[in-house]
Amino acid sequence: MTHQPLTESETKVLRSIERRVLWLATRMIDEANRRPKSEVKVGGHQASCASMVSIMTALWFAHIGGEDKVAIKPHASPVYHAIKYLTGELDQSYLTTLRQRGGLQAYPSRTKDPDVSDFSTGSVGLGAVAPLFSAATRHPPPAATLTPTLVNVRPHGSLPPLATPNWTRAMFGKQSLTQQQLA
Repeated sequence: MTHQPLTESETKVLRSIERRVLWLATRMIDEANRRPKSEVKVGGHQASCASMVSIMTALWFAHIGGEDKVAIKPHASPVYHAIKYLTGELDQSYLTTLRQRGGLQAYPSRTKDPDVSDFSTGSVGLGAVAPLFSAATRHPPPAATLTPTLVNVRPHGSLPPLATPNWTRAMFGKQSLTQQQLA
């Protein structure tokens, strides 16, 4: 199934959202590293986040919807949290809690984050493996033909509706491919 290219105005909207997502994600990491001197610097993965901003913005605001599932590259959780904030699914008070006890997790977590992700993707290759098994159970091979369920929803009406198949998508970095779960 092919999609129509985005119009110039739709692309401008996505670029504007993308800049905001990048700023929020970078700011969350910066805030995590500005803890009082008595606390350990917690680090952050600004490059891993920045490398995912365009892809994740396009997915969330132009392509996914309905029953789609997405596994996020583990170190891109600040991008995920920024998107969830912009879509109204995360309260602003959490934006300064990255890597704090009771705050936003460094890796997307279904049990610890207030903005529940489709998959928990710690740094053990699960970001690549879990969605494969999920997709296999959500879309078992049919005896004759495969007819995917069509959805016609985009988050918060950000762009005009676009019919897309029910997908499971996984985003991960090269290190995930070297984890023992994939060996």
